[in-house]
Amino acid sequence: MKKKLLLFIGILIITLTLLAITKSTIFVESKLCVGCGDCVVVCPVDAIQIIDGKAVIDADVCIDCEICIRSCTYDAIRKNK
Repeated sequence: MKKKLLLFIGILIITLTLLAITKSTIFVESKLCVGCGDCVVVCPVDAIQIIDGKAVIDADVCIDCEICIRSCTYDAIRKNK
């Protein structure tokens, strides 16, 4: 039983590590952003702020839900694969 538990925990750790490494990131193409704030309003985890008239996404807070991408009228928010 103990070996199975250790094996499960090992596989879980490896899986979570791989997910963290391969996590795609959402970013703002600043030359396209007009700072309208539509993305700020829809972000469920408050990962986006308007700084100096442009949207800035905090990658540590972002959950990659892509709601901001769909809400951006100017196609300024993209996903880096």
